[in-house]
Amino acid sequence: MRDHSHHIELSREEAVSRMLERCRAVGFSASGKQEGGAARVEQVALDQALGRVLAQDVRAATDVPNALTCCMDSIAVHWAAFEDLPEGALPDTAAWVRGVDWEFANTGVAMPAGFDTAIVIEHVAVSDDEQHVTIDAAPSRQFAGTRAAGSQMKRGQTVVPAGALVTPDVAARIAGAGHSAVAVLARPRVAFIPTGNELVPANLPFAPSAPEKYAGRGHTFESNSLVVRGKVEQWGGELVPFDIVPDEHDAIKEAVAHAARVADIIVLNAGSSKGSDDWSVEVLEEMGEVVCHQTNHGPGHHSSYALVGGTPVVGISGPSGGASFTLNFYLRPVMRAFLGLDPAPERIPARLAAPFAPNKFGKPQPRKLPGEARPPEATEPGSSFFSIRFLTLEAQPDGTLAATPVLGHPGSPETQHANAYCMLPAGPGEVPPEPGSIIWCELR
Repeated sequence: MRDHSHHIELSREEAVSRMLERCRAVGFSASGKQEGGAARVEQVALDQALGRVLAQDVRAATDVPNALTCCMDSIAVHWAAFEDLPEGALPDTAAWVRGVDWEFANTGVAMPAGFDTAIVIEHVAVSDDEQHVTIDAAPSRQFAGTRAAGSQMKRGQTVVPAGALVTPDVAARIAGAGHSAVAVLARPRVAFIPTGNELVPANLPFAPSAPEKYAGRGHTFESNSLVVRGKVEQWGGELVPFDIVPDEHDAIKEAVAHAARVADIIVLNAGSSKGSDDWSVEVLEEMGEVVCHQTNHGPGHHSSYALVGGTPVVGISGPSGGASFTLNFYLRPVMRAFLGLDPAPERIPARLAAPFAPNKFGKPQPRKLPGEARPPEATEPGSSFFSIRFLTLEAQPDGTLAATPVLGHPGSPETQHANAYCMLPAGPGEVPPEPGSIIWCELR
């Protein structure tokens, strides 16, 4: 029997902290994964850059605006016609000539040549032939109603710095600075290796009478690749898919070695527990440095971190329901660190609207006999074990969020409509928060 007594168990926060520290130590980043330290950079069309990280400062190609520009629908006038008048007085416009004394000026358009001030059109009456005007208000100063050349950005000015995430608003600012393409960091390549003798592709027909050819008794359709792909692409990465790998030591080792050559990050799915066919952690111990073998929460207890030749390996366990939030916990911060983004989780406060059930199923559970209960191991003295509990967040009329606990385990039908989750201490004697308390949640 293999010895698991030395396994390192960490809290979620400590696991992420230690992993990112090790990543920094080996120079893991979009720059550090290429020989010579040069960042992998791609030039992409601006409309394809949403969600990407800028590799270089974006500088204005010209002054913006590049001429004195009207900032409202108006008529353009000469300030000289107003500057010497008593306060509140208006000039006689009866003899004004269009194009000489006044001209139409519209929002965002350069002021007609020679004109320097604008009067909003609502204070102007225009004759039917559009050649004469009368006004009922005077401008307050020279250049009123206009924007000076370069008032929004100057030519050569940095308008968006390197390292910024390209959002729709950022993309609009870049376009306004005169660019239709930008240099962005290459997407982190995330290899996904599903392991398990029981796994079969989801498109394999179910035929119990011919399990040697099709999916039969004891086979499980592989589904985590869809979860991983969706999250990797959502977080700005590129999935490097691997075929299903059997629960064999050498097969897993070969797959990890290959993944370390072709990817920036590896997600190794399952085989991280203590079954007779679970080889993942042993393989990682042989090939590199294990940061932690397991974490202090459930589901997702057997989540792990390791580095193989400087490539981070994120070990996730279980079916898609548990894999989903453990990817949030452990893959997202590594991907964001690679791109130079803040790896901290995004937590939001909400007011608990109903009590938590004694357990996540909401009904009495059978007492576990000594042979069924897992004893704590390699856990720091005094540390807690946490339970992941799902919630529904709803906005309230007063602008706050109400959090209602949802029964069921991750992936169960009961939790499908939940839109958030939180972590609750689950050890003996722990008291859950009371309704009305503020709890910190994360969106799914």
